[in-house]
Amino acid sequence: MIRLHVVTEGQTEQNFVRRVLASHLGGYEVYPDARCVLTSRDRRSGRMHRGGITGYERARKDILSWIKEDGSADCRFTTMFDLYALPEDFPGYGDAAKMSDPYRRIEFLEAALASSVEDRRFIPYIQLHEFEALILSDPAKLDGECLDRKREID
Repeated sequence: MIRLHVVTEGQTEQNFVRRVLASHLGGYEVYPDARCVLTSRDRRSGRMHRGGITGYERARKDILSWIKEDGSADCRFTTMFDLYALPEDFPGYGDAAKMSDPYRRIEFLEAALASSVEDRRFIPYIQLHEFEALILSDPAKLDGECLDRKREID
């Protein structure tokens, strides 16, 4: 059994991991869970706000925090971030921006992210296309996400 911890960019990706990937990967004895990247914390109330990458260091701290929380050898960690609108302080961002091949750009950014996190259990993933665009590419799939919007979907 492997636990797969996924740090997602937002709630849409988090729901995808919980609703779609969990049932699929469970058949392979891989049990994913997800949480959105921490964006801010209210020191007075202790409330945490999650969703959207506002800066790389904040995202990195959140990834490292989860890695510290689960030191087990039988778990893995990954990300589900969109290439679009990565913050400019993301590792390797400047060099990657000069690359014309988007697949090479992603490989480069994932390698830079892995080097920044430095944990063998961490396997970074950066999505070439914005995740929401992939959902919208098949309007029939929207029925499951937007139950009360049949007219708009049609």
